[in-house]
Amino acid sequence: MKRRLILFLMLVIPLLSSCGGKDGPLTVGIAETCREGSVSVGRTYIDAVVRGGHTPLVIPDSPMATSLLAKVDLLLLIGGDDIEPGRYGEEPLPECGETEPERDRFESALLDEAVRLGKPVFGICRGLQMINVHFGGTLYQDIPTQYESALEHKCGGPRITEIVHTVGLVPGSRLKAVLGVDSLGVNSSHHQAVKDLAPGFRASATAPDGIIEGIESSTLPVAGVQFHPERLDSAAFNLLFTRILSLCRP
Repeated sequence: MKRRLILFLMLVIPLLSSCGGKDGPLTVGIAETCREGSVSVGRTYIDAVVRGGHTPLVIPDSPMATSLLAKVDLLLLIGGDDIEPGRYGEEPLPECGETEPERDRFESALLDEAVRLGKPVFGICRGLQMINVHFGGTLYQDIPTQYESALEHKCGGPRITEIVHTVGLVPGSRLKAVLGVDSLGVNSSHHQAVKDLAPGFRASATAPDGIIEGIESSTLPVAGVQFHPERLDSAAFNLLFTRILSLCRP
């Protein structure tokens, strides 16, 4: 009887803990921006991870990167400049901005290793775009010249801390399940966006003009958002970081 009780508890306790409203504390590895002469990560990403109850760990572009990745619970890819169009089989348009080939290489290697290790990955803005490209998707190099839209998506500078448009959360998506709302007001600072979704991925959020603002894999623990939740100290965005692991787990 005692043996049966122990076996029952071993099965039930993990299920009960997984049904809670909050992910446990994590060590979140944040891939650096690969700026020449420094190892840098925006302070707002560090602060948001801490607000979510987790411990940030910066992963530098170095031979120790893969060993550090093995020590974290989740990999976070953050915002930055454009991804080199050659990575998704296109020549750069005149409107394509500054690219970061070394960072593309670094983040691509981290993604390969994360998949090998089964590590969850979450991307923000450029991070979402890198995920989509790495797994076989493409991008609009410049929304204003390639996509007919009445929305202004590149609202950086001081406006990065403002709500500039809404996104609809896709029914059945993990993003909707975690946040528990049908739509969300977001900030915006991008002129590129997902064009063709990578195989095995689906949209989790879309802007009113149809631009994809969130993606998630159906089979891998990988997801991302196009907006900048780290820049707004709001209940919804804080919840996103608190439950960031749930956003990734298929």
